[in-house]
Amino acid sequence: MSQDSRDGTVRQRRGVQRAQSSGTDISTAIDTPRHGSETPADKEPEADGVSPVLGYRLAKLSLQKRTGRRRWFIAGIAIGVLAALGGIVYVNPTQNTHINWVQELLGDFEVTSLLPDSLLPDDFVRDMSRLLAMDGSDPAATSHATGEFEPALTLVREEALEKMHNVILVPGIISSGLESWSTSNCSRPYFRQRLWGTSTMFKAILLDKECWVEHMMLDTRTGLDPPNIKLRAAQGLDAADYFITGYWIWGKAISNLAALGYDSNDMTLAAYDWRLSYYDLERRDQYFSRLQSRMELSYRATGKKTVLVAHSMGSQVVQYFMNWVGSEEGGRGGPSWVDTHMEAVVNLAGSTLGVPKTLSSLLSGEQRETVQPLASYLLDHFMNRKDLARIFRSWTGLPSLLPKGGNAIWGDCDGAPDDLVADTTDVTVATEGSRNGHQHAQATVTYGSQLRFDSGNAEFQNQTMEGALQLLFRALSKDGLRLLQRDYSYGLFRTQEEMDAHRDDHRAWTNPLQHQLPNAPNLTIYCLYGHGAVTERAYHYTEDSAGANGGGDNHRAPELRIDKTPRPHLYNVETGVVNGEGDGTVPLISLGYMCADGWRKPLFNPHGVRIVTREFEHTPLAAFKDIRGGEQASDHINILGNRAATADILRVVAGRGHLIKDHVTSDIMKYARRVDIGAN
Repeated sequence: MSQDSRDGTVRQRRGVQRAQSSGTDISTAIDTPRHGSETPADKEPEADGVSPVLGYRLAKLSLQKRTGRRRWFIAGIAIGVLAALGGIVYVNPTQNTHINWVQELLGDFEVTSLLPDSLLPDDFVRDMSRLLAMDGSDPAATSHATGEFEPALTLVREEALEKMHNVILVPGIISSGLESWSTSNCSRPYFRQRLWGTSTMFKAILLDKECWVEHMMLDTRTGLDPPNIKLRAAQGLDAADYFITGYWIWGKAISNLAALGYDSNDMTLAAYDWRLSYYDLERRDQYFSRLQSRMELSYRATGKKTVLVAHSMGSQVVQYFMNWVGSEEGGRGGPSWVDTHMEAVVNLAGSTLGVPKTLSSLLSGEQRETVQPLASYLLDHFMNRKDLARIFRSWTGLPSLLPKGGNAIWGDCDGAPDDLVADTTDVTVATEGSRNGHQHAQATVTYGSQLRFDSGNAEFQNQTMEGALQLLFRALSKDGLRLLQRDYSYGLFRTQEEMDAHRDDHRAWTNPLQHQLPNAPNLTIYCLYGHGAVTERAYHYTEDSAGANGGGDNHRAPELRIDKTPRPHLYNVETGVVNGEGDGTVPLISLGYMCADGWRKPLFNPHGVRIVTREFEHTPLAAFKDIRGGEQASDHINILGNRAATADILRVVAGRGHLIKDHVTSDIMKYARRVDIGAN
């Protein structure tokens, strides 16, 4: 990219930011008709070839990723101290003196006192944010850093918002705390304590790893509790408000809803055991029956419908529920139940079409932040890939996040709909850099080859998404594959006949390309998500003699791992990961395709459910001002604190959702035009 074009791009982005700050809607913003089949008017299509801002965008994304790593440097030092203490236990486990000393130390010691910013108690976050803020006179920035009920208080004052509809919050994977209800063996010290979430989790991993693993794994044959082990989702609003002290998840959303007048009588957090498949959530915990009863009770008591606000995997839980509740195989509520009881669904960073990093988690045990960053650090340092793969493969809920739609959505070996260039081959783009004092070029890798093998071994060929899933199925145990095929389906239907034939097939209820939205013409689905963050999209893999499958009952599977060989000649590849655009966890094609295009087609939305797409570009503050990114951060977790997204949620629950319009600022419409699913 030339210096002139780069300067022009920067000036253009600064103009956009000025427009946003003045309240001007600089994106496409149109009224979304009730029939829900029209697509948002998108930006002028670009000519085939390299977009003039692609180099700038990818460089920006790469810089954000490197900055994010530095944020965890201090946390690494802190956890390193604990790791050293834990090392005493594992190097010489017979030394009870050492074990007792460490347990006594941690018993009175708050782990979070060593952690940076967002992992510190709220008082410290408030004080440091105020101290370091460049513009201390900005009340909006200060209130966001301290969690003082914004933007709700402003909206109450300026727009007279007040609570109207009942609200149910549906968290994503790993957000809900899991607590032990076992009373035998090693379980007793943890009775009614959270083994996922809070500092108890970290103590258990450091000091009692085998017991922690025993509790976190599901029975690989049944997909349910192992013998004598009982782990259940914590309940109430505090089940997912904070992961540990100071690290908010739903905390900011809850405080903002409270400022509108909500309390525990009309606002519920529907926590669930995210390890379980959705089929087993109902079978073991009656999760969907309880959700149905809660909404029916609220409707009878108040006469008001319910708004479900779902984050990440929670969006798929809600999709499953809307199919389940009306089915004779499920809640038996009849075809009009959703229209009667549900006002709206807010998909916040919804993993609608799946997440590629789920594939690497299950295939080779490389979780690549499938779990929270701090938990990721501990798991990486105290468990090998074989251990992690064994745990992940026991979680029958995790395969619900595998990518859906096959090659039609994710591309083939010639190219993918969301490739950064318009043609269908690996191309070369000019980049600023120096090698021996000269500018050089780097190649941009297509995303269509989901797994790429550079070894030259004939046994390992590049795999599309469909081929990669088949490779994973070979790696699973017989029981693991049986449970997966019992619970999920990953293809797409192109005809009404296929939809009708599988209407009561629960395997299709988590795949929006294999079921239709309910008969609810008064329902609105709002898709709120971020974009502009580095996001894993595909992988370089290689053979691994010390792989994750050892000891399994399926010996057809090769042993594989991510190939982290440096590839400086590839512009969008880092440590074996092919990077693309998204919210840092979910690629843009998964976040936005159904919202911007798929659900506007009669095949997937025959009853005219209203669809509204709202995008938020990820523009975080400098780390020294707010390590969580501030009020304009819109990556996968931090969008739960995004000011604009929170304002949209508040308007929906207050009955002002009809005023919210489409707001598309990414290239999702261009990508959607390249998807050919053969449906109108």
